[in-house]
Amino acid sequence: MDFQKTKFLKATVLMFIWVIAGGAMGAAYQGFTLFGPNNGRYTYLINMNNAVVHQWYHSRSGGYSAYLLENGDVVRTAMASNPSLNGGGAQGVIQRYSWSGTLVWEYTYSGATYLAHHDIEPMPNGNFLLIAWEVKTAAQARQAGFSRNASMWPDHIIEVQPSGTNGGTIVWQWHVWDHLIQDYDPTKDNYGVVADHPELLDINVAGGGIGGDWMHINSISYNPDLDQIAITSHTFDEIYVIDHSTTTAEAAGHTGGNSGRGGDFLYRWGKPSNYDAPGSQYFNVVHCAWWIPSGLPGAGHLMAFNNREGQGTSQIVELNTPVDSLGHYAYTPGTAFAPTAPFWSYTASGFYSNHLGGCQRLPNHNTLIVESTSGYIFEVDSVGAVQWSYARGGEIARALRYGVDYPGVAALGIDESDIGLPDAMELYPNYPNPFNSSTTINFEMKTAEDISLDIYNILGEHVTNLVSGNLSAGSHNVIWNSTNSKGETVNSGIYFCVLRGKQHEKTRKLILLK
Repeated sequence: MDFQKTKFLKATVLMFIWVIAGGAMGAAYQGFTLFGPNNGRYTYLINMNNAVVHQWYHSRSGGYSAYLLENGDVVRTAMASNPSLNGGGAQGVIQRYSWSGTLVWEYTYSGATYLAHHDIEPMPNGNFLLIAWEVKTAAQARQAGFSRNASMWPDHIIEVQPSGTNGGTIVWQWHVWDHLIQDYDPTKDNYGVVADHPELLDINVAGGGIGGDWMHINSISYNPDLDQIAITSHTFDEIYVIDHSTTTAEAAGHTGGNSGRGGDFLYRWGKPSNYDAPGSQYFNVVHCAWWIPSGLPGAGHLMAFNNREGQGTSQIVELNTPVDSLGHYAYTPGTAFAPTAPFWSYTASGFYSNHLGGCQRLPNHNTLIVESTSGYIFEVDSVGAVQWSYARGGEIARALRYGVDYPGVAALGIDESDIGLPDAMELYPNYPNPFNSSTTINFEMKTAEDISLDIYNILGEHVTNLVSGNLSAGSHNVIWNSTNSKGETVNSGIYFCVLRGKQHEKTRKLILLK
């Protein structure tokens, strides 16, 4: 995805205009945000005022991830019809739609013993990387050294070269099944000392979701400079890096490729106990591996969404990995992979998604974040101040910001006049937040305008209207006493305050505690 990201994240022309007009470093990165509601049939492109400037309707539900290609097409994941495997994040189909909404390519990777799931990755050569399960019987699992008498769905990765309207050729593949270690049964395959082989995955590391979903890889990111792939595992709380420069045969072994290590892990981070190394666990459920592309702040670093399940606050993590220019990772045997702590991280009170989650580094050093379970997309600067936000409600697994000079934006006929600048209103953080019974909401109008100020719950349902009508220019404030339109006290939880004008929309998240 770095090939796509490097191009769509520059937007130098608009940034120059914006800075001259009075913008400052730390303000929002101007562009358009692409997202699709999880398990929905629409993909939306919104501007900086949260107005929809383009949308695509799809023949299948899905939408875990979507990407805007350079010609204006959208490629997305979608649900296969009646899949044999049906774990969390099950998809099975890739769909590509033209800017006008025509389905131009659909590829299915679904069968009795395999299914694509979660994320995909567009590549510089026009191919796509897919994550998928494959079924291993209980007998196969036991022979591999598995301690339980159960079938497994270990993950694999395929690279698909599209052809025609519904065809594709698998030109490369990698299977975690080829890179296992176990110290449970010396009479079975893969027996060895786990601590001596951090490049392999212990088959008896605790894990397993719905069905035989053992590892639950949920994201994939490609680095074209290193020709390496990063993936995240929900159940094992780790991020992994593998070599893509191998042949498929080399990827099944332990030698070959630029690294000379075949398909073994080149790097891993998040839970050292998985390979019997000392050190503290850092990730507690992790999503959205994101390799920062060259030319951006933090280029070459790895980002991820640390859900911190059950801890009440999530975290965005940026890792400065110990990699050299040749793609080799420094490692001292018997220790945990470096670093000991993130290079940068973001967290805040009320920021929490117990699963899913998205992050993206932007050219102005800001970071776009998706708090997935609440359907809240927001942008923070390098010190954690929110510079832009959008609340839809429901679940949104991922979102991406595209600069105005990205070719895919131009292909849609969208130009700088559609971006929504300058702002005619501002909605400031409410105080206190979190709050117990009431909170004050402050906002500013640059000109007199008809506006509405409304409260919505986390499902996107309307709770109450606080202001409606024509307001004069200047500062305004209103108190919400945590009641709905019927005067009934609402339950504690996350709410969204939405300020709407004729052409603008601003959103803030409110946290009610009792």
